[in-house]
Amino acid sequence: MAFFINKKGYPINKATGRAVHREVAEKRIGRPLREHEVVHHKDGDKRNFSRNNLRVTSRSYHSKLHSRYEY
Repeated sequence: MAFFINKKGYPINKATGRAVHREVAEKRIGRPLREHEVVHHKDGDKRNFSRNNLRVTSRSYHSKLHSRYEY
């Protein structure tokens, strides 16, 4: 898969224009992400989009996760 890194540091799929981590997460859960869902990078590395590093969470839970960790 060919990708580039956007201004926020996320890999973007050149073919689709979508964030790679979101595509990987959607494939893993077998459906599109819902409006209230986001993808959390467990290790804090935006460029690590391996499926084992990604976790689908609600926006509110994701905010709580980031209030606990500083990257």
